[in-house]
Order: sequence, then structure tokens, then C-alpha cells
Amino acid sequence: MNDKKRLLKKIHSFDFAIHEMVLYLDTHPVSKKAMELLKVYRQRRKECIAQYEEKYGTYIATAKDVPVSSCWEWLESPWPWENGEA
Repeated sequence: MNDKKRLLKKIHSFDFAIHEMVLYLDTHPVSKKAMELLKVYRQRRKECIAQYEEKYGTYIATAKDVPVSSCWEWLESPWPWENGEA
């Protein structure tokens, strides 16, 4: 496997791990360990993308990173049925 494919595989692996952490945090929104692991995965992904872009040009991300904070914030916003629009 060449270096370009290896870097892409690592980036995609981190995309998958980040997505799984997002799903876990949906049911465990105050898990400090999970939030810390999510931050680690995001940082490692960022490093891999920087390496890729240095060698091969712009990397077009297909997964959006979640915001960094101390908890899973979107659960704090109103649910669709709480907006008074229903």
C-alpha cells in the first residue's frame, strides 16, 4: 500500500471512530472519558489531514467534525416538538 492510500485509510478510520463516538455521546452526553477520546480522535485526524495535504494537496472532508466542548451540547437545545411549531 502506498503512502497516499495509507493516509487516506487512517483518515477514514478516524472518521469512523469519530462517528461512533458521536453515536455513543447521544446516549452518554456527560461522559468525560468519551469527550476526551473524541478530542483525541479529532486531533489525530487533523494531523493526518495535514500530512496528506502537505504531500498530495487539498483533502476534501466528507464528515463534519463535531464542536469541541465539555459536554454534548445539542441535547440542551429544544426538541422539535418543543419549538411550539407543532
